[in-house]
Amino acid sequence: MSRGENIANLVTIALGVFVAYHSYHSLKLGILISPGAGFMPFLCGVALMVLGIFWRIQAFLLKSSRHDNCFHDAQVVEGTAETSAGLRPRVKLCLAFVTTLAYAFLFERIGFLLSTLVFMLGWQMLVERERWLKSIIITALCAAAMYTLFRYLLRVELPSNPLFS
Repeated sequence: MSRGENIANLVTIALGVFVAYHSYHSLKLGILISPGAGFMPFLCGVALMVLGIFWRIQAFLLKSSRHDNCFHDAQVVEGTAETSAGLRPRVKLCLAFVTTLAYAFLFERIGFLLSTLVFMLGWQMLVERERWLKSIIITALCAAAMYTLFRYLLRVELPSNPLFS
């Protein structure tokens, strides 16, 4: 596990602990039949902790086999390909961050459905670099599924588009 992956793993586990602790002590968990405000954040925190622990175990188990097989190749590639590959994840991370900020900014202003469509299409085109047709199909299906889930199954009041109200 590289130094960056190690830090990301520890941050993931720490974030999971913080979210689970905060939702347990500050919000009401309720019961499974009648969940409180802290129930889903608590489950998300536990999921982050579990995923972080599995990530750590996987990295530990694969470390010896990867180290043995790729030790010589890593020394050859270290000086050339790593510098060009190091820029790509940073650009992708910045694009993901800006796209998410735009979604948060637009959410209340143009409503759930339209902002989700813009966000998903922007994510597919800018971050994932998918083709137009595939992006439109993924965006339409995922936005419709999320709208159905929140609006009809969970009965969450979503912000509507002010232009249509």
